[in-house]
Amino acid sequence: MSLLYSFYKYCPSRVKKRMEYLIAKNEGGFMFSGTIRRIYKERYNIEIGYGTYGGCFNSANIPGNVRIGNYCSFAKNVKIFRANHPKEKFTTHPILYNPKVGFVKTDLLDRPKLEIGHDVWVGDNVVILSGVNNIGTGAIIGAGSIVTKDVEAYAIVVGNPAKEISKRFNKDVIESLLKSKWWEFDKNELVSKVKELNTVVEGK
Repeated sequence: MSLLYSFYKYCPSRVKKRMEYLIAKNEGGFMFSGTIRRIYKERYNIEIGYGTYGGCFNSANIPGNVRIGNYCSFAKNVKIFRANHPKEKFTTHPILYNPKVGFVKTDLLDRPKLEIGHDVWVGDNVVILSGVNNIGTGAIIGAGSIVTKDVEAYAIVVGNPAKEISKRFNKDVIESLLKSKWWEFDKNELVSKVKELNTVVEGK
């Protein structure tokens, strides 16, 4: 696989997505491919945890300086933004902050890091704006939501702007799940713990 990884760094952009599919196919798919995660971390500054899958593997929609935990589920059309146009200047145009335009020499926008916890489910057409710094473990973000602020662990948020409508579980169950750190298990270990973890949720 090191040969494919080496080739990826030098192949044209139009070929890269096809290369990703080939690499993932040979390593158990996007959920578990270590090489794909290495590519996204080293080339795009996107950290994607073990078992996580979906639209997070899209550098056009997911910017750098984003860290995503293990076993997350991303719909295809999720978009994350890490900066806003400056509203305090005479213009919001990129000429004032984007070096590609030619007026400034470096990118002048602040791009804060976004931390997404483990077991987060992000629905289709969700937009996460630059004011968000943390999305807690176990959170669910409903389809079409516009997330403008941090989301607590195991919260269900929906709407524009997204608002919390409930928690997935009661406080005791949430504390037990967070304490278990089940997302640190690999696939085989997790399968062996399914019955035990279901008992935590069902209270039996």
